[in-house]
Amino acid sequence: MTSSDDLRHYAIEVKPIGAACNLRCQYCYYLAKGGGHAAGPSLMTDEVLENYIRQVIDIHGRYAEIEFAWHGGEPTMCGIPFFERAMALQQKYGEGRQILNTLQTNGTLLTDEWCQFFRNHQFRIGISIDGPEHLHNIYRKDARGDGTFSRTMHGLDLLLKHGVDFNTLTTVNAANATHAAEVYQFLRGFSNYMQFLPVVESLPLNDSHKNVALPPGIYRHQPRNLAPFSVQPEAYGKFLCTIFDEWSRRDVGRKYVQVIEAAIGNLTHRPAGLCVHESVCGHCGVIEKNGDLYRCDRYVFPEYRIGNILQGSLHDMMQTNRKFGEYKLDSLPSACLHCDVAHLCFGGCPKDRLVERITLNGPERRNYLCPGYKMFFRYISQKIKTLFLPIHKSMFKRV
Repeated sequence: MTSSDDLRHYAIEVKPIGAACNLRCQYCYYLAKGGGHAAGPSLMTDEVLENYIRQVIDIHGRYAEIEFAWHGGEPTMCGIPFFERAMALQQKYGEGRQILNTLQTNGTLLTDEWCQFFRNHQFRIGISIDGPEHLHNIYRKDARGDGTFSRTMHGLDLLLKHGVDFNTLTTVNAANATHAAEVYQFLRGFSNYMQFLPVVESLPLNDSHKNVALPPGIYRHQPRNLAPFSVQPEAYGKFLCTIFDEWSRRDVGRKYVQVIEAAIGNLTHRPAGLCVHESVCGHCGVIEKNGDLYRCDRYVFPEYRIGNILQGSLHDMMQTNRKFGEYKLDSLPSACLHCDVAHLCFGGCPKDRLVERITLNGPERRNYLCPGYKMFFRYISQKIKTLFLPIHKSMFKRV
């Protein structure tokens, strides 16, 4: 019999070149943090790389699929030789193990050589694209301020040419939120697996040396102003409802939308596969290029640094992340306890709990996107129960 330890799984992202990127997307929450991780395109050393690969393999159960999730910044700036060394180390330490490599890219640096490498090593690629050109280019610009749509599409065409498995990742922001049908119709022309990520970023009020504020969490935070590119809650709800309508009209069983798959998972009492809509988090650490381990990709701030993999055990450090993960459930506002879609939403990501109100038990923080979540989950739960649940089977591929 296979024990739960044999299937133990973690999701450890790695930033092998830190926040370094060839683009300057206006809503980027990572490059804007500044500091050492964003200072120049220095590459992860071979020592850190080997420790990362060895320890990630070690902490997984014997029969678990081991995912190496390469993020940035723009990870293709590392160059192919870096990833060839990574593949050799995976073979050295993971012989006989089931290993998956995923990589998130803006697509603008992809070449035939890159795509052949991805195909040879069965990488699963996530490519960031915000819709057709007039929407994509609003926020996704390069250092000169030029739009990047044509370069991203060239990279996407190369992935298709070489038969590389890929997902699309689309931010839902202030510009494209009212164009859901147009965005979906554009993406479905080449993408079978879609992710839609709401942009909710806040600005510090008094700390001028930082461009983004410390998000809500286990440490205190001050009220803050939302960045102008953030999506409005109701607009996000309407966007997702329209995406569901477009998908259900012609693409059930053929196209897979992550947030819809997560809702189906929660409705059928299976793992949602999306940390935002699971009851607890804390199993998704992030390793920076110098080996520093942080509690979450959205919490790469000094307050949320756990340690360094050159100085400590990744397994032991991740065990200390339970308090952070349980905070998500423990800090649910009282209104969530009486909400009819709480079992689908679970309060969303703690970083978005920006709406504060005072109760008899002290201050509570509600998710900024709550009105949109209620709109979408009430809409989709009724539709899925009556139309799709008997025939739909989840096949979504994560990146």
